[in-house]
Amino acid sequence: MAKTYYTFRIRLANDKLVRVEKWDNQHQSKGELSRPFRYKQKLEQITPLLQFALTNELNNYKQARQLGEALFETIFDDVLSHEFINFYQEAVGDEKQLLRIELDVDEQTMPEVAALPWEFMCLPANANLGDRWLATDPNIVFSRHRALWHPAPPIQLEKGEKLRIALAIAAPKDLGTVKYEEVQEALESLVKEQAERIELLPIVNPATPTAIDNLLEQQPHIFHFIGHGQLQNEEGEEVGQIALMKKVFNTALWMDASSFSELFNRWSPGVVLLQACESGRLSASKAFTGAASKIVQMNIPVVVAMQYEVSNITASQFAYEFYERLAKGEPVDIAAQNGRRTIGLETQHRKRDFATPVIFMRVTDGYLFKRQETEGESKADDRSSEDEQRGVHASGDRAVAFGRGAKNSPIVSGDGNVLQWGSKYNVHIGKGENTDIGDKR
Repeated sequence: MAKTYYTFRIRLANDKLVRVEKWDNQHQSKGELSRPFRYKQKLEQITPLLQFALTNELNNYKQARQLGEALFETIFDDVLSHEFINFYQEAVGDEKQLLRIELDVDEQTMPEVAALPWEFMCLPANANLGDRWLATDPNIVFSRHRALWHPAPPIQLEKGEKLRIALAIAAPKDLGTVKYEEVQEALESLVKEQAERIELLPIVNPATPTAIDNLLEQQPHIFHFIGHGQLQNEEGEEVGQIALMKKVFNTALWMDASSFSELFNRWSPGVVLLQACESGRLSASKAFTGAASKIVQMNIPVVVAMQYEVSNITASQFAYEFYERLAKGEPVDIAAQNGRRTIGLETQHRKRDFATPVIFMRVTDGYLFKRQETEGESKADDRSSEDEQRGVHASGDRAVAFGRGAKNSPIVSGDGNVLQWGSKYNVHIGKGENTDIGDKR
């Protein structure tokens, strides 16, 4: 059964203003609000705490909570905090719904803001709601989601089709050790347990550009890369780079984010997971050159990257939980949220690990992979045929579209704007916004 949710979208368009939009589970507006963005006022407070996280010296719950509260209060002043808590209580407490938090940061105009580890955010103690970490609370789904990104259509899995996972490992002999064995073992174990749902393609190690290109020819749904990343090139320029390998010498072949993202011209997976040292932490001066954000621009629906260097245990825990939930058909952002939660429970939020995975998402409702419906669901579809035949109704700048688009076919409003490509049972309200009202599986 499809999960329903309320939405709380936070837009940081400049360093002075926070804009918030709220919707209920029918995607009806619950209001908008603008409040001061207190980044400059809070910078002195958060800078030393950020340094503890960056150098991996953050090793106790108190420090993690101080950073989480400081980041929360950077966005949420007293008025907005009150609004959020009331909205959380309504959505989660009263209506028993999930609460999706979408963080929209203009990384080209505010790269230093986009680079902050917002996944640490937690409700202040004076909220009297106990420990609520936004990136690990099971009632919340936290992701980074730009309004300007075109929504990606769901990927239809045929009946009996398995999720194909591609694992590529780059461990150049001239760089530090890349520990990948535990992650590989965790994936192999998961494949054994979910043999009917998951397939692990032949592992590529060493990961040369040609080897990755050949791997992508097998059209994996998920591409998982393990290797080294850095934010500065040999000239000292702040350019996100990932180390692949030279075919003959097994030494590092550094590729900037643009060159690395071009590998996906061959095939665009649904999910790219970068387990590299600095692939998710965007440069403080040129965030858009970070590898993760660059790959999102290559029309990849979901990119998960690590803000900090991650331990093998942490990576294994996250990957196992994340892929297992995807195999069960859960929304991709919910899978990521629970992956972070698993880490948070294991570390008791004493380390930076739980806030390390960052998810950049272009999928509207999180349902990236959709399996062919069963006979019972087909009958339910037949009962809904009358609604489907109503087509598109538009009035002014507000359009409501009911329909079931075939894969790669558009649903359009009365003024000719494409509202959604190939989705199943979506209601589209306003200028391209939508919410799922069907596919209640």
